[in-house]
Amino acid sequence: MRLAPLPQHNRVNDPAWQAMHATYEPLITPLRRRQLTVDIDFCGGATVIYAELPDGTFLRIGTHTDTGGLPSHIDSVASWLVVREDPDNPTVRHIVYDSTPDDRNVYGAAGGLIAPLLNAIDAFLEARRMPGAPSDHRAVITLTTIHETGPAAFATTLPFTDATIAADRHTELLDALTGQSLAIVHETGYGPWRKHVLAAGDRVQVLTTTLAELVPGGRGDLKCFCVLAHPQTPEDDARLLAQAEHAHRIGDAHGVFLAMQQLYTAQGCPARPKGYARV
Repeated sequence: MRLAPLPQHNRVNDPAWQAMHATYEPLITPLRRRQLTVDIDFCGGATVIYAELPDGTFLRIGTHTDTGGLPSHIDSVASWLVVREDPDNPTVRHIVYDSTPDDRNVYGAAGGLIAPLLNAIDAFLEARRMPGAPSDHRAVITLTTIHETGPAAFATTLPFTDATIAADRHTELLDALTGQSLAIVHETGYGPWRKHVLAAGDRVQVLTTTLAELVPGGRGDLKCFCVLAHPQTPEDDARLLAQAEHAHRIGDAHGVFLAMQQLYTAQGCPARPKGYARV
């Protein structure tokens, strides 16, 4: 899908602007996919994101803090505040989304998750019949295992067309993980969009249900992100078998071992296409 263009000003060449664009890319690119031109402004030292709407107004994306600004990294966002404003009419101020923790706030438990934020923006665009709201809101579940050297494995399910089914599957996986002596050390979520961090000693796993478009490869064929990438098609199988045979002929035992590991380990890798089985 074509993305909305970048803003037409010289600040896009500013290293500070580019750095913030890079760190908030997981949010900016989905907004551009919705045909919204997205800009970053440093208002009095507070960083905010602006998304231009088709009617000439804009969405101001920041936080519910004294300055309203965003932190220097997207992982540090504790909550979002999205307000529709009009540059020519200061009386226009409509809160589109607010995930500030508050028992009275419907989104108060969503924290810094991006999926519910995008769903709220999509609902806003659709209610006002503005172009750009995508019809694809498929959900996926990701499970990331973290070791001392960083993410060691990343597995993702195929997309669920119904987010409620994904929520049920998330609960099943969560029960299975806690049954393995993993304890929940952090949880965030709203509706089907949830994130759980679990730990047992040095073993840490992160279980997340999010929009498919936010996951690498989620808008096309989902790929395997395990340490040893597993084949996902018969063509992948044939290629690996040919590599294994070649390695055997030249006496490369390590090459044979790696090919066999890719072919025959993790038979249940959820990134593999549905219905594809090893023979």
